[in-house]
Amino acid sequence: MPQRLLHPLAVALCVTITFTGCAQHPSQPQNSSLNPPNIQLEAPLLSLRQHIEGSTADYPLAAFGVPLKAAVVLQEFYLERNFQPAWHDQQGRPTSQALALVSEIARVGRDGLLPQDYHFRRLQGLANAAPKDHVEFDLLLSDAVANLSRHLLMGKVHPESIAPDWKATPRQRDLVDVMVDLTTTASVADRLEQLRPQQIRYARLQTLLDQLDAKPAPAWPALARHSAIKPSSRDARIPAIRERLRYWGDLVSIAVPEEPDFYDAELQAAMRSFQTRHGLDTDAVIGPKTLEALNVTPAERRQQVVLNLERWRWLAEDLGQKHVLVNIAGFELKVIDHNETVMRKPVIVGRHYRRTPVFSDRIRYLVLNPTWTVPHKLAVKDKLPDIQADPSYLQRLGFTVFDQQQKAVDPAQVDWANITQRNFNYRLVQAPGPQNALGQVKFMFPNSYDVYLHDTPSRELFSKSDRAFSSGCVRVAEPLDLAELLLKDNGMTRAQIEAVLAKGELSTVFLKNPVPVHIEYWTAWIDSSAQVNFRSDIYERDPPLAAALAVPLYAD
Repeated sequence: MPQRLLHPLAVALCVTITFTGCAQHPSQPQNSSLNPPNIQLEAPLLSLRQHIEGSTADYPLAAFGVPLKAAVVLQEFYLERNFQPAWHDQQGRPTSQALALVSEIARVGRDGLLPQDYHFRRLQGLANAAPKDHVEFDLLLSDAVANLSRHLLMGKVHPESIAPDWKATPRQRDLVDVMVDLTTTASVADRLEQLRPQQIRYARLQTLLDQLDAKPAPAWPALARHSAIKPSSRDARIPAIRERLRYWGDLVSIAVPEEPDFYDAELQAAMRSFQTRHGLDTDAVIGPKTLEALNVTPAERRQQVVLNLERWRWLAEDLGQKHVLVNIAGFELKVIDHNETVMRKPVIVGRHYRRTPVFSDRIRYLVLNPTWTVPHKLAVKDKLPDIQADPSYLQRLGFTVFDQQQKAVDPAQVDWANITQRNFNYRLVQAPGPQNALGQVKFMFPNSYDVYLHDTPSRELFSKSDRAFSSGCVRVAEPLDLAELLLKDNGMTRAQIEAVLAKGELSTVFLKNPVPVHIEYWTAWIDSSAQVNFRSDIYERDPPLAAALAVPLYAD
């Protein structure tokens, strides 16, 4: 095991400890009443101090030769307690809190975390540690506690390190205060539980993880995707599909049918349940997308649960008593009021190459009969080709063209054939009306992404199961229902909203009580009816998170 190099100050302190502990100083008279136990108690204090004060950039704080990740927190923690050991009593025995923490570290797999990130292998020897190792163990456990507390509070991975368009709003605590509480608490488990997200949806995912770990999976060879299986047909893949639906609980019956390869009514009902839980078309046709979902193994689904536990740890502590929640991967918007889902709407989100970002804000105002100022990037990449292909495009869809001096220009006088992405110096504004890209209403929460919720004239797209069609904003089905709900505190009725819309004039209404909005990305969850839901990773955000979570803090 590599030996820790000590700063010169630490060496001097170490010599002092050895000298006073092993022999009487020559300048002192012999004193048979000297109390050896008192001297032994001084050594750990001085040794902790030498570790803390002797650490520098060149000589980092370490335990058993391992540089500690939470060194800055540990320095403040031990300074505040005057370098007293935190996890050993005056007889050098581990405290009950120390032993309970080691037990809790063994169980962090329930959070999708790795015990090895918290020195679990070495800490198993805490109870029987030799006196000479007490200081090292004290530091090691403190480092484990600091890292575990931080990870439970705000996640192990910083989301922007793997997804620049993901803005976290993590919960904050003073880690030193957390550690101090853990040294004296009567229940370490309860204290750690308070650090976890308090939303019931986090606890449900933990339960699902437990169930997956306790349930052995059958063999799971990939099913051929060469052709769809229609109801009341025969197919050699049916027996394997029946077994998988039993595993996931969609098929309750364990009876073996007389015709194992026949796609009967009972299996069709189970398949519709499976398709609903996976956000697929519920037609009982076992096509390519359904077969793809059936081929995902329990181990892969378990990994999805782990990733979504981490995403919950990135969220704010208080989402708001009433808040709007958009799940990008689930193509769904919900309004939650006092923990009850009071509205649920399908949404359309950004295409893969124009991803809807993940962030939280507050809806501050609504715009009825909005105009649409086309972002420059969309104007040159999307609109310019349409204009060049159809001279009547701008007039037909109600666009006004403005030059750099903000003056309206006649689009017929512009030589669009010679306009390119480099020399496009115009601003396109679409008037309110039935063809406006934002529809009748938009819900505004000004942000750096220029993303908001809005209506759409292309309402037929809501009938599709995959709805990644936008340029980043979130299109909401039946948006007047949402407008009515949000404007209720303003005293504005549905009839009043529709009267404003009928005028066809732009109107801005500020909310009396701004409503939190959270645009999130979940690929696994359990709903209020206890149904397990999985969704496709439409933006391929799962693999980089899985890779980052798998990197150990320590090569222990």
